[in-house]
Amino acid sequence: MSIYRTAVCKFNLHWKIIGVCLLSGLLHGCGSENSGPDRFVLSGKITQAGQPVAAGEVVLMPDTAKGNKGPGAVGTITDGTWKTTADKGPVSGPHIVMLTGYSSAEATEPGGAPPMLFSEYKTNFDVTADASNVDFDVPKKKK
Repeated sequence: MSIYRTAVCKFNLHWKIIGVCLLSGLLHGCGSENSGPDRFVLSGKITQAGQPVAAGEVVLMPDTAKGNKGPGAVGTITDGTWKTTADKGPVSGPHIVMLTGYSSAEATEPGGAPPMLFSEYKTNFDVTADASNVDFDVPKKKK
């Protein structure tokens, strides 16, 4: 075997080893291991004065004034019920909850928004590991 051929073989072997190391490093970094805070799935009923809310959203923001931090969460209201997803649910601890509700999921005008029942109703809730069913009843505004 010539010196040239031996050098080329060693060179190719080194690049193969480097490639395998890089690939295994990338695959290790792409795993499903969750490195963030624990998140929880919440669901429940949303009513206004006892009547189901047709559509809207529930926004949960960690209450930093009470020492909670981490990512917020959003749940969608559909036919009087709401739910967060496992990968985007709230973290544990005290939260400020903002609810927006619509009387239907459909806009009354093309390009418009659905008829609003209430906007940014604010309340507080403490997310715990055993709190999975959370209902909210939004009072009607006094005229």
